[in-house]
Amino acid sequence: MPQKHFVVVGAGLGGLATALRLAHRGHRVTVLEKTDQVGGRNREVTVNGCTFDGGPTLMMMLDPFYKLFADVGEQLEDHLEITLCDPNYRVFFADGERLDCTSNMARMIRQIERLSGPDAAAKYPQFIGRLAELYHDSIPNFVRRNYDSPLDLARPGSAAIAARHRMLGNLAKGVARYFDDPRLQMLFCLQTMYLGLSPYQAPYVYAVLVYMEYGEGIWYPKGGMVEICRSVARLAERKGAEIRLNSPVAQIEGNRAILESGEVVVGDAIVCNADLPYAEKNLTPNDPKTQRPSKPLRHSCSAYMMYMDYAGQIPELLHHNIVLGGDFFRNLDQIFNRHEIPDDPAFYSAISSKTDPQKAPQGHENLYVLVPCPNLDHSFTKDDGCELQEKVFRRLQHETSFDPDRVRAMKTYSPNDWSGELNLDKGAAFGLSHDFMQSVCFRPGNRSKANPNLYFVGASTVPGNGLPMVLISAELVEDRLLRDGQA
Repeated sequence: MPQKHFVVVGAGLGGLATALRLAHRGHRVTVLEKTDQVGGRNREVTVNGCTFDGGPTLMMMLDPFYKLFADVGEQLEDHLEITLCDPNYRVFFADGERLDCTSNMARMIRQIERLSGPDAAAKYPQFIGRLAELYHDSIPNFVRRNYDSPLDLARPGSAAIAARHRMLGNLAKGVARYFDDPRLQMLFCLQTMYLGLSPYQAPYVYAVLVYMEYGEGIWYPKGGMVEICRSVARLAERKGAEIRLNSPVAQIEGNRAILESGEVVVGDAIVCNADLPYAEKNLTPNDPKTQRPSKPLRHSCSAYMMYMDYAGQIPELLHHNIVLGGDFFRNLDQIFNRHEIPDDPAFYSAISSKTDPQKAPQGHENLYVLVPCPNLDHSFTKDDGCELQEKVFRRLQHETSFDPDRVRAMKTYSPNDWSGELNLDKGAAFGLSHDFMQSVCFRPGNRSKANPNLYFVGASTVPGNGLPMVLISAELVEDRLLRDGQA
């Protein structure tokens, strides 16, 4: 096929992976990025001498990472140095108990027995084994594929797989069939928070996230998660792609990307890595077919972020940590249904300098905190941020030796920032919701219905949110372009 010119709008991981794949095929690729760095949500944040991953901090489900590099004739190990985090993370329960979650089966069984007794510990291997089966059935049959209509789900075998694993059942109820202890129920449900989805509203198929953590482990790339995007960007440029930073796109018309400066970049096709609902509302506003008045899209929750230069050490915290409140159900109900700041928020904290000392000056730690909170269906105010900060600091002081006076500097990021700086519709930090009717064939597709030259990649199109899914999204949009005769 003769060389074509593809314009990629947005240099998040999905856009970069798509650019790399197309450049590897010999096409001319131009990436237009609004901000001054690649990565999108997976960007770098600096506070004093500390550096942070701005968004995602967990590298798991390694297969799509290895596949991207292999598909372009490379090996991941030549571009990224990755280390297994063991334990995965430390969990702090409201009753004072702690659990060091690990992909080491024997150690995890001993900890479950100590926490919840021998019956729960005996069920754990069977639980993980069945989740492994769920994972290996669901990824190739439901995730790694393009859909043209809901009828695609009716192919032989799909219904039998879904029924065998109870994929459409409720996640929280499914976990409760194995474990009576509410702490273990929380432990093996909380992973959907990575998707901005309540486990009480999630289909059981998302239990695959538990297998990704406990069956395959959590990994860390030296230099931080941002190094994933940087390595993909470097490789794309080496294969001929052009990446233009500080180049915000104002509108997409046909096969033209119109920058805010007035410059027009013309391609044979455009792949949009901007948040899909934002793009439909703001970048293609003259295309009435892109509007969805009859079935409004449902968004994930948001996140309030704190990036702190902390003088000293907090020995009670590991690289990754999860702090759970006393009433998990109420916490999630307040975020997802009542759209209010939670009374006793669960939150995630990370100190990557414990694994990667270069991330903070000597004698300091880079303390990162992510607090799930409502998206902009709830008007987020400065007072809301102060309230969450106060609650997080108070809980950290209770659980650890954290001292607020040792916070030398801090940056925060609110739902308003997710919306204003990264163009995430409603400030939904995790993109569109992953309830069943916005999953598989029901999720917005990667080909525009109104513009035959426009395609989508990223967290809000198929298959969904999270770095592994975004890499699969790049696989799927490449497949779509090939099937459409575009690449």
